[in-house]
Amino acid sequence: MNGIDTRLLAGRYRLLNPLAEGGMGTVWLAADEMLGRDVAVKEVRLPPDLDPARRQELCDAALREANLAARIKHPSIVTVHDVIVEQDRPWLVMELLSGASLEQTVRDGRPLPVRQAARIGVSVAGALIAAHAAGVVHRDVKPGNVFLTRTGRAVLTDFGIAVVEDEATAAQTGRLVGSPNYIAPERLRGERGGPASDLWSLGATLYFAVEGLPPHPADTPVSAISRVLTEPPRPPERAGALGPLLLGMLASRPEDRPSFDAVAQALREFAAGRPAAVPPVPSPAPSVSPAPERDAFPRHGQGPQSAQAPVPAARGADRPGVRVALWAAAEVAAVAAVIGATMGVAHLTDASAAPVKPVRLSEKPGAFAVPVDLCKQIAAADLRKLLPASNAKGVALNTGGCAWAVPGAGLRIDPLSSGQDKPWGKSPRQAHELLVNQRNGTVPTGTILWSWSEIKAAPRSTRTTGPLPVKPVGDEAFGYDYYENRKTGRLEQSHVVFRVDNLVLDVGYAVVDGGKDAPAIQAGAHTAATWIANALNKQKASG
Repeated sequence: MNGIDTRLLAGRYRLLNPLAEGGMGTVWLAADEMLGRDVAVKEVRLPPDLDPARRQELCDAALREANLAARIKHPSIVTVHDVIVEQDRPWLVMELLSGASLEQTVRDGRPLPVRQAARIGVSVAGALIAAHAAGVVHRDVKPGNVFLTRTGRAVLTDFGIAVVEDEATAAQTGRLVGSPNYIAPERLRGERGGPASDLWSLGATLYFAVEGLPPHPADTPVSAISRVLTEPPRPPERAGALGPLLLGMLASRPEDRPSFDAVAQALREFAAGRPAAVPPVPSPAPSVSPAPERDAFPRHGQGPQSAQAPVPAARGADRPGVRVALWAAAEVAAVAAVIGATMGVAHLTDASAAPVKPVRLSEKPGAFAVPVDLCKQIAAADLRKLLPASNAKGVALNTGGCAWAVPGAGLRIDPLSSGQDKPWGKSPRQAHELLVNQRNGTVPTGTILWSWSEIKAAPRSTRTTGPLPVKPVGDEAFGYDYYENRKTGRLEQSHVVFRVDNLVLDVGYAVVDGGKDAPAIQAGAHTAATWIANALNKQKASG
């Protein structure tokens, strides 16, 4: 416990118990006493022998990079809620996720099917593209930093914490940030690296997902570094048609790799079960001069850099010979907390839903600019058709949603958002992009734990599907389901995710212990979603 009990940080976050330990810090389960929600808090430990000036320099650099990461908005990037400094070290407050890392999933089960790996790749590639557009290179993309939630969402973790390294020692392998098997060759050679380096690391990560081992397997870190620098990747055996794309991403020279946009498009094709050609190598881009406050990098296959507000420099960070590396030693198992959920190999029991067609939507704020009371969107008489009790009352959730529960059955509505965005006030275009990203990030999972105490559903082993086609709900929609995994194999929970104007909602209907068959549960979720969509459209029409 590091001598820390249930202490209160910043008068707001109460530490409850450690969830993961590592050489550079601890991830805690904590309670946000202001908003009444659970969060993950990462305590960053600094070496005890640092002089005060160096300690302050490291804290400033960590806060600066954390604040930058917090501004990156993407559903596949872990959300940073707050950054505070107490006891002379930084603490990061983040969203609390339940699931397991890609590394744990593969090692506890077996390599993933190609389509599931491609879906994960789509999500992580999108997260990296968003980060690069904001001027951030991750530098530590690896299976341990890709988190698969129990709802099938793939999240890139370990953004925000930085350590300051002397330029003179940056090329020393002992000081490199990351895992040797997943560090691009140019970075192993002492170069700064850029988006193309993250692309190489993503290729190595997806290679591990489908092959069960890294592209340059080795017994020691030194041996891994030598193989990455001097040998081609091991020929993939399980990757099938995805193999050539992975090998293109793993090209030794950055200029020989395809662009991120081309890779993301190819991964989308593989995820949908369609053949995809290996993207061509982009033409060399003009060089980009280094920015004074952070590592510079070329746009590597992307359009012009978006205008960014200047980032205030940390004290001492602008002097020669200093650079910032994101997420220094990622020895903490995961930033997102693992809450007793162990995910294994996927069961691909469904076909992917048809791709969402391109739409033209307004960029202006939509109809739902302020929170909607979702507990009032279903009439009591309708609710009794789904929950066999007349006294079921909606309970407001800290997500802005609502839940109804009776023994054996429950209904829940949650508004969805991305990154630091709120569910309300976005434009229809932003809401559409959120729904598409949620759909692309919904991947089948293996064995996970699911429970709902209010409906008397004890923890049980379940698996989830990928995205499923549903009948029209609102402006656009998709579904996904939970199945009991070990004893009965029954469907116990069905979800419909849909958009009405600028609002995206996830409606989940659960019936446990054989109360209804699969079609009835799926129909219940769809019916509830339709009721809510109709109520919202009526509210929208009334102004």
